[in-house]
Formats: sequence, C-alpha cells, structure tokens
Amino acid sequence: MLRQLDPLAYVSEGFYQRERTSVWSTQWLLAAVTNELEKPGEYVARSIAGWPVLIRRNADHQLTAFLNVCPHRGGPIAWPGEGRIGNLVCRYHGWAFDSDGRLLSARDFGDQVCADEHSLTPLSVDEWGPLVFVNLNPSPHALLESLGGLVALISRLDFERFVHVRRISREIDCNWKTYVDNYLEAYHVPLIHPLLGAAIDIESYTIDIPEPSFCVHSARTAEGAPNSGLWIFRYPNIALNVYPGAMNVERVEPIDHARTRIVYDYFTNGDTDDDISAMLHMSNVTLDEDQAMVEVVQANLDSGAYRPGPLSPRHEMALHWFQNRIRTDVEETT
Repeated sequence: MLRQLDPLAYVSEGFYQRERTSVWSTQWLLAAVTNELEKPGEYVARSIAGWPVLIRRNADHQLTAFLNVCPHRGGPIAWPGEGRIGNLVCRYHGWAFDSDGRLLSARDFGDQVCADEHSLTPLSVDEWGPLVFVNLNPSPHALLESLGGLVALISRLDFERFVHVRRISREIDCNWKTYVDNYLEAYHVPLIHPLLGAAIDIESYTIDIPEPSFCVHSARTAEGAPNSGLWIFRYPNIALNVYPGAMNVERVEPIDHARTRIVYDYFTNGDTDDDISAMLHMSNVTLDEDQAMVEVVQANLDSGAYRPGPLSPRHEMALHWFQNRIRTDVEETT
C-alpha cells in the first residue's frame, strides 16, 4: 500500500522551516520571466518560501542574483517588486555594493569595515527560454543539467520562441503541498472540474515519471478543446500546462506554512486574442474549483480529524512520487 506523508507535514510550522532549508534552498526555482529583466538595471525582488531574492540585469547584460539582505543590519538592497535600479545601495543605511555584490563603501564608517567580509550573499541564476531561475546554493549543478529530459520534451513545443502575454497571481489558504497534491492527480477531475472534464477523455489519462525531477500527465482531448491534454510538473513547484500554440507556466510559492501564492504566467507563439481568452478562461475556472477544494481539505488537515488513507496505484502515483521526494529531502537533511 502506498504510504502518505504524515498530516503534520501539512500543518506544522516546524516542518515548513525544515523544508525551507532542505527543499527551497537547494533546488533551482523559477523566480521571473525574461521580459521583466530585458534591459540593464532592471530587477526583480521577491520572496520565495521566505527567502528574499534579488535578480538584476547588469550593464554587460548578464544576470546576477543575491539575497536581498544588506550584511550591515538586514535592510533591503531593492524594494520588493520589479523595476529599475542603478547602483546596489542598501535602502536602510546606504551601504553600497558593486555589480558583483562586493562592498564598495560603508557610509560614515571610515576604514573600519573590511569589504571582503561584508559582501552581498550571491545566488546562482540562469535562464531557460523565457524563464529565469535562481538557486540559493552558490555552486549547484547547472540549470539545464538539473532540468534533464524536460528540456528536450519542451523544446518540441517551440518553447524558446514563446512570448509572455499575461500574469495572474492569487493567494490560497493552504499549505503548498496540499495544492501540489491536488495538481498531481486527475482522480478528482470528474467531480469538481466539469469544464476540464468535458475537454479531455479522462479514461485516456496517463501519468509518467520519466526522471526523478519531473512527471508528465497526458490525455486525449475533445475536438476544439482549449488545452492540449499535456501537463508537466517539475519538483518542487513548477507546472507547465500546454495549450495549442501556448503555455501557462504555473508557479507554486509558499508564503508561510499555511498560505500559498499561485502565479500563472501565460505565453503564446502568436495566438489570437480569442485563443488567449479561451486559455485564460479554462485555467482560471479550473483554479477557482481547485482553490475551493484545497482550502476545505487544508481546514480538515488543520482540525486534526484526518488520518492518512491509501493512495490509488492507478491515479495517485505522481502524488506518491512527490511526497516521497519531500520525505527523502527533509529526512536526509535533518
């Protein structure tokens, strides 16, 4: 029988803090799209699972990334959000850093501060198509190496030529894993997703886990359906939802142990406004239905009333894979 995670993993602040170290600080994480960082000086500053991340395009057009934390007193180098900044200067006390994060000057400190000991904390950053990833590990495996066979799979969709057309973001009152568990199975589709259920042949739905880092869900689609019947999830938090000539890149970001931010970035390779509208409508109706369900499931988990039941070997293999990854990563690093 397939064993589920302990329900405490979905409600415990302590377990979440362990995940921040063992999962979120070790994986390549989607943090931005390239059109936010096209010109020198453009930046994105966001919190990912509580880690304050700053990504900036330098004058030489190279991306750099740091923790958005000044080594003096923890002030921000850039205000959260996106925009343009010239120099890297702490907004709190004015310490200045060069484009590589090395301390240039500590305002009104004279010669008392050693620059080599007070640099910004560097992060790894790289691009894949229209997506920008960061890794809190300064020396991880290369991004494309980590993505593995996912690169070849997505390249068939002309991914490199996709253009960003829309972003939608919302907060959901559930642990991030509660949301991912729901994404990773179609067992629930006939009951809560009438629009999606009418667009696919649920009996043809298959799940494949070709590599430890990602899984692929596919199904035959009805004629004229607004989706392509292909959904790909990369551990720990990226979903690629494929539509005819388009893609919705779904980002699952913990806000804390009880709240999750879902970011939808929509890309096309030249679809009409009608095609984009159909994609937006399908994805948002599905998200509305999922949100209503996972928030109730989370409330039941929080109540302490739930005891883990069995997982379906037919419908919930990807869920089992995901939970095992969490179990292994957290247990091996604590």
